[in-house]
Amino acid sequence: MKIDTFYPTHAVLKEVIEYYYFQKTDSNNFSTDYYAFPNVVVPLNIHKNVTCQINGHQVNVMGIKQKNYLMILNGRYEIPLHVQQKGQIDKVTIIFKPLGLNHFIKAPFIEVAQNPTQIFAEWTKTESYLPFLEQFFSEQDNGKRISILEDYLLSIYQPFTEHLFLSDILNMLNDFDKEVSIENIAKNFSLSSRTLDRLFKKHLGVSPISFRKIARFRHSLKNKMFNSKFNTLTKIGYESNFYDQSYFNKVYKNLTGQNPKAFFNSIEKLADDKLFFKFLEK
Repeated sequence: MKIDTFYPTHAVLKEVIEYYYFQKTDSNNFSTDYYAFPNVVVPLNIHKNVTCQINGHQVNVMGIKQKNYLMILNGRYEIPLHVQQKGQIDKVTIIFKPLGLNHFIKAPFIEVAQNPTQIFAEWTKTESYLPFLEQFFSEQDNGKRISILEDYLLSIYQPFTEHLFLSDILNMLNDFDKEVSIENIAKNFSLSSRTLDRLFKKHLGVSPISFRKIARFRHSLKNKMFNSKFNTLTKIGYESNFYDQSYFNKVYKNLTGQNPKAFFNSIEKLADDKLFFKFLEK
């Protein structure tokens, strides 16, 4: 599966978007079948000429001849997401930072991302939506497509007022060197644990406890894949502050369906080594 990766060029978008990637196939016989795994980022897939079937953690995308545009949003999930693609595919995926999408929607995140995957229709309410898509998909050069995409994103950008406040909390949750309890994090920001939980579910779609679990998983995964000094499961777990090996194994089993060793041996890296998929067929 060929993936072309690009990064935000505008300063405002660099703050809220990790990267973009393109996938394009020209064959009606194309087929891919893979698992994606829980993440703290939020992918938004923009497709041309596809139909989509969504059933819980199962997503099937198929190219069709009829002209249409379809946006598919991945919300929060805590078990693997099974994705199948068939036929001609032409899509760009925007990988938003954890709070990033909130700058581009009027409704709370939890209202537009209630499920592991859903059709995303928030932008269809803007007058510039269809002109943007027509211009974007009529352009074949991906570099120029990024320029068109970023112009559109900037035109609908609205600063998310709680961004800095929640970002500071996320930084504490992501600090595995000096881990602070959820209760103490709430106290540091003059919040009750219940209020913090409510804010997280509203703007991030999960509780602080669930977010930290996924962040810890991703932290350990990056250490394994990119840092040669973490050459044992014990070192990998310790560096991400898993309190014991059995808990480390349990989290991986819950989030990936496999024990850590089997999982590490089964995944492939794409998009400048930022995507980790487990392909079920070659």
